[in-house]
Amino acid sequence: MTASRARTALAGLVLVLATAAGCGNDDPEPATGSTVDSTDSTDSTASTADSTEPAALPRFCDLVTPEEVTAAVGAAVTLEAGPLDSCEFGQEDPRALSGSLGAVEVDNGNGGFAAYRSGSRSTLDDGVDHPISGVGDEAFVATGTFAGGENLQGAGAVLVGGTAYTLALAQGSGLSEEELVAIGEKLLRLMADAA
Repeated sequence: MTASRARTALAGLVLVLATAAGCGNDDPEPATGSTVDSTDSTDSTASTADSTEPAALPRFCDLVTPEEVTAAVGAAVTLEAGPLDSCEFGQEDPRALSGSLGAVEVDNGNGGFAAYRSGSRSTLDDGVDHPISGVGDEAFVATGTFAGGENLQGAGAVLVGGTAYTLALAQGSGLSEEELVAIGEKLLRLMADAA
């Protein structure tokens, strides 16, 4: 496996771990002193029968161009469809920034966007959350090292409705935290505009 593929796999691992960290029971407990009416008049079977198939998640390799990602990253990149419908990008230099763009539903009982955000930060050593304003319903880029490595890595997402457009950034070239966050913000804006 080339170094570039290894870093892309690392970026994918960050996404998988962030998603796994967000799994769990997010059913709110009733407030103290409140009661739950077990005779709810809503017929859940009727709403299930009337529901339609969920919308397909965006496939960013079909929605963005290498030129657009190049503009966001600030260096020439290539795009390639990856596992789980992600869109992987890489550069000729295996130590240069690479990553993946993807999408995951976060409104289906898996802890929501807050859990995804917390999981993304917690998969990074000394993870730092950087809120991004003015894009989607909510957005962030988290930075930190990974698995004891020396270079900063990144993970992030922008919430659009009940879907998180996800981002993983892996690099071995010494980009600063500010540079990584700026690139992450550009890529999140690109995904929000493209989908």
